[in-house]
Amino acid sequence: MDLNHLSRLTNQQDVYSNGTAKIVRSTPIDANARNDELPSVVYHGLDKSALPEAGGIITDVYVASTETNEEVGARLSKVVKLLSKDLGAASADLKYSYDAAIANLSPDLIQKDWGFSISAGELTVTAGSDDLSQQETNTIHDALLAAGVKYGAEAVSNTVIEALKLDRGPTGVSNGVGRYDVSKDNFGDVVDLRVYLQSHAPGGRYGQHVVDPSDVAGQFYTGGQAMMDQISVKAEENYTRPADFGRIET
Repeated sequence: MDLNHLSRLTNQQDVYSNGTAKIVRSTPIDANARNDELPSVVYHGLDKSALPEAGGIITDVYVASTETNEEVGARLSKVVKLLSKDLGAASADLKYSYDAAIANLSPDLIQKDWGFSISAGELTVTAGSDDLSQQETNTIHDALLAAGVKYGAEAVSNTVIEALKLDRGPTGVSNGVGRYDVSKDNFGDVVDLRVYLQSHAPGGRYGQHVVDPSDVAGQFYTGGQAMMDQISVKAEENYTRPADFGRIET
């Protein structure tokens, strides 16, 4: 690589970039050194094997980001919107349909500990600390389906999955929410939507300071936090950004 074509990044580190890769130096390049004396940008070695006459050694080489700072900012702003406003709207629709389904269940079934979610496009009902007979499971499942809960569950699921995927960006990895592996196939194994709704109910963790009870979507503005309460515990971190991500092996 021709070092004469590298532009110095405007920061305090000795970093050079040509838009495709960047290099980090332990010492600056000697501008007076001859071209044939400059070390390769992929050179690594101990101090004792350095080329002092060439002005030092290259310590690390990384693939440069394909996004500008403005593009990163816009992408992360959309992640925030998805996990707040958009998730709030989807959650409000889910709550309306869930409340309609609950109204058609017996008090005994309502009081029992059970949950529901969606995986691979199918609505699922699972027993909690209370046992459910097959008939009780079917009764709950049918009531949820009849009230349109499946559509609300899909909207919530799709919003969360989109946000996590977007957080990873073009690199496909993240140190934020995107590091968690949540997909349409495993969403039901990770998120219990009844627990999610109950966390925003009066007395729930996120339902204690409701300003306007009529603003259902606004009640779920913290839906992203409630989702992460479950995701951070149950989901695998299969998309964590490695500490040396982008480093070119030499």
